[in-house]
Amino acid sequence: MDIGSGVSGANLGDRVYSKFRGPELVDIANMRPGVSRDRILEAWLVNRLSIHEAVYRPSKNQLYFCDTVKGETGAVLNRALASLGAKRPSQRVQVDSLGAIYVGAKVELFPEELPVVAAALKLSGLKIATIDL
Repeated sequence: MDIGSGVSGANLGDRVYSKFRGPELVDIANMRPGVSRDRILEAWLVNRLSIHEAVYRPSKNQLYFCDTVKGETGAVLNRALASLGAKRPSQRVQVDSLGAIYVGAKVELFPEELPVVAAALKLSGLKIATIDL
C-alpha cells in the first residue's frame, strides 16, 4: 500500500516495478555461496529505487531508501526518529558476500513509528510505499 495515497501493494508493483521481473529462486541459486536470499531480495528492491522513493517492508521492519549525495534523506529520517526518541543508524544494503558492494540504505522502523517518519519523508518530497517480499 502506498503510505501517502492509499494505493494498494499490487498497484505499486505494477507502477514501480513494471520494467523488472521479481527475483526468483533461480536468481538466488545462481548467486555465490554466502549470499543470503534476503540479501538478494534487498538488493533487488533497493536497485529499483530512486532518491525520490522509499519502501517499507513490514515483515522485516525495514525502510529502504537511496540517499542523496549530500545525505538529505538520511538527515530527515534521523530527525524524525529522534523526535520519537529513537536513535537508530541506517545501514548500507550490501549485495555481495564480502560486503564490498552497496546499493542503498535501510533502517529499522517499527509500525508505530511509520506514520511520523512517512509524514516527514513525504514533506521532504519522497514517496513511500509498503511492499512485502
